[in-house]
Formats: sequence, structure tokens, C-alpha cells
Amino acid sequence: MVCPLCSQFEMKLDPRTSEAFDSYVKNVEHQLAQRWDGKSSFFASEDSPQDKKQLLQGKLVIKPGASPNPVEAPDGLIHDWVGAVFIPDTTLEKVMAVLQDFDAHSRIYPEILRSRMIKRDGNDLTGYWRVERKQQFVPATYDIEQEAQYQELSKGKWICRDHSTVIREVKDPGGKHESLFPAGEGLGLLWRLNAYWSLQATGGGVMAECRTISLSRGIPSGMGWMIKPFIQNVPRESLTSTLRNTRNAVGK
Repeated sequence: MVCPLCSQFEMKLDPRTSEAFDSYVKNVEHQLAQRWDGKSSFFASEDSPQDKKQLLQGKLVIKPGASPNPVEAPDGLIHDWVGAVFIPDTTLEKVMAVLQDFDAHSRIYPEILRSRMIKRDGNDLTGYWRVERKQQFVPATYDIEQEAQYQELSKGKWICRDHSTVIREVKDPGGKHESLFPAGEGLGLLWRLNAYWSLQATGGGVMAECRTISLSRGIPSGMGWMIKPFIQNVPRESLTSTLRNTRNAVGK
């Protein structure tokens, strides 16, 4: 599917936008290090008794990781979301097996059309996804390479740092003129994607929390009606889908 109006709004990623994202990520990673080092609660959801209660009742908890969200950057927007799910009657090994199985991700997560493991060295993995994200008016497809680094903090407690090393937008995906934009070019709805997982065996199951930080273009003048819903809604919906489908896959 080709968006007939989108080509006139193609752009290149400004180095200032990347620098703002890197600076923001550095601050988030410092916050996470405080949790992972035991200087504050391991999960953000532990800061709210209501959130913890909802999780144990089987509900997903999804919240902005920043206020306001998205965060403005030069010619861009930074999207920061935190989500958690409790997966009962399972083990950390089963949950991590799902998260680490790049070859199976296209069968687990609806937005991933194709996936494969590129390489693995112990707990360090590199994988490939073809991701389709779309709303009513805006189709967007990407070829993404992700690096995921898993680390055991203590018995029954793991973390994962996951970040994109390559994101290339696909032009005319599945069509006879399919091609890839150079990295950092295209409509700019997804320039960067980081995810940080906190995992702990507890209460006969596993608590899994994920914080996603992504970067998109700003909303171009005259295109807000079409692009604004995509930019505002898709990062949250994607995280919700990831948590729900991870739980479903572990249950199977």
C-alpha cells in the first residue's frame, strides 16, 4: 500500500534530532540503573499500589514514561512509555525464550511480518524484523536490526537492553517497486527504537516490565490530520501489543 500524499513530506533525519534522542536515552538509562542497582524499586509499577494490584488481577498497566509525552526535540518527537504485565504459572526461562526467539517473532507479534536471528553470542543477540505500523491513512513499514543484551542481576532477576542499530523505511512494501530508503531518510515516523526489560520471578509467575523510547519526526504543517494520530497512538499501542502477545505466547 502506498500513501499518495506522503512522498512530498519525506525528509532526512537531522543530526540535532539524533543528539537530542541520545541525550534523553542517557538520562533514562541513568534512571533505570538506579532501579537495577537496588537504589530504588526494581519496577516502576511498584511505586503505585494500585498498579501492582491491577497487574496481579491480570491487567496490563501502560503509562507515559515522561510528562509531557511525547517530548519535543529539534525537528522530532521522543516517545517514552512504560508497560508491565504479570504472567502467572510460568518461569523466567520460558519468558526469556519467547523474547529471545527472533526466528519466531513474526508468529508471535502481529506487527512483525518477518523475523530472524542474525547472530547470538551467549546473552547478546542481534536480530532482524520487518515491522509494519499503520493507522487509517498512514502505512509505514521498516526493516530493523536490533541488538539485545541480557544480564542476570541475581537469582530470579534479569534485565535486557534492546536498541535498534539500523532502521530503514520500506518504499512500496510487497509491491513490484519495493525498495529501501537510506537509513535516516523517508517519512520519519520511526527513526530510533530502544526497549528496556526488567524481569523477575515472583508469586509463582513472572513480572515483566518494558520501557520503550522511540524517535519520530515532528508533525509537519498541513499533515497533522493524517500523521498526528499515528505519531501519538502507535508507540503506546505497539507496547501494549508486545506485552499482551508475550503473555499469550508464554501461555501456549
